[in-house]
Amino acid sequence: MDIVPGFVFILPAVIVVGWILSWWGARRVRWVLLSAAAVVSVLGVVIGWHAMGPPADPRAVNCSSSWACTDPGSLYLVAAGLLGFGCCLVLLLLTLVGEAILIRRARRISD
Repeated sequence: MDIVPGFVFILPAVIVVGWILSWWGARRVRWVLLSAAAVVSVLGVVIGWHAMGPPADPRAVNCSSSWACTDPGSLYLVAAGLLGFGCCLVLLLLTLVGEAILIRRARRISD
């Protein structure tokens, strides 16, 4: 089994670091960052998926499966995009909860 190279985790790491830093900025920055990260992640999946080309027939080539016959670079791009999109979904939920807490705290202070 191949080891996933480190560059697959670069996109999710950049998304998480940017999201953490965005909490010191305006509220709009968080939403723009999450939206842009989701778009980049989806583009990574789409570009990687199209770069794979048609799957090879494992009987015609000496491969264990059609996934084993594809270029690993495109598979890693798809993996990075999927990981990035998953990070965006988790951070979206955390953002909604965090902003709800901040709004509730601001209302208590103003009362």
